Amino acid sequence: MKGLIYREFYLIRKTIVLTLLVYFVFVAMMSLVCISTYAGNLRDEKGVIEAFYPQAYFYAACIALAGMGYGHNDIIQKDYQSRWQLYSYTFPVSDRKIIASKFTVRGILLLAGLVLALIAEVIIAAAAKMPVSSSHIKNILILGAVMTVGFSEIPLMLRFKNQNKAVTITLLACAPILAAVFYFGWKFVKFCMAEATRLYGEVTDEAMAKVFAPYFEKARNIGFIVAPFFVVGAVTLFYVWSLKEYRRRRY
Repeated sequence: MKGLIYREFYLIRKTIVLTLLVYFVFVAMMSLVCISTYAGNLRDEKGVIEAFYPQAYFYAACIALAGMGYGHNDIIQKDYQSRWQLYSYTFPVSDRKIIASKFTVRGILLLAGLVLALIAEVIIAAAAKMPVSSSHIKNILILGAVMTVGFSEIPLMLRFKNQNKAVTITLLACAPILAAVFYFGWKFVKFCMAEATRLYGEVTDEAMAKVFAPYFEKARNIGFIVAPFFVVGAVTLFYVWSLKEYRRRRY
């Protein structure tokens, strides 16, 4: 199993290096912008750091979490194309260990992305001369939990062999859910605009932030509690599904 894990890391080494390069360049640029708000050409601008800092850490976290898992997406497709998948059925290793090796690699990549996201928060906060935000830490952890959805790519690729086909079918299956999310999101924005007008007399970014903040805080607290159960349930479901698809011997 160690050899299988090493193999997958070896195959995605270039993607990992590219992700790290993009990540460090982005964090460095965001840090320089933060420093510029008190030691550069942005020091006379008011409200820049308050608006910029919450966005900078979030985009850095997205780059770290999404980028680390990206290189693992098409390995199974390449395994089918190179006939490695057929060869793997002859290994003196149980099906469970073969699938477990793929999930182990995916899990390590997710944890690595999570660590990078937390490091980015610390660096950007230091550059902005602000304390590390516990709210940001919670957001990063919840975002990391949501990224466990990426484990679904393993059974999907085992079933469809082709990444484009797997993505297309996934989008079609999730279309009603996405439509519902956008609809309720739009309704919620309309509600916040009405509340901002009622409470503050006009719809401004500041008024919308004040109206939105309590609902976001409650949703985050609920998400922080639900996240561990979501992670365990999702990984277990996708592991069982992957094992079933692997045993179907598609080649």
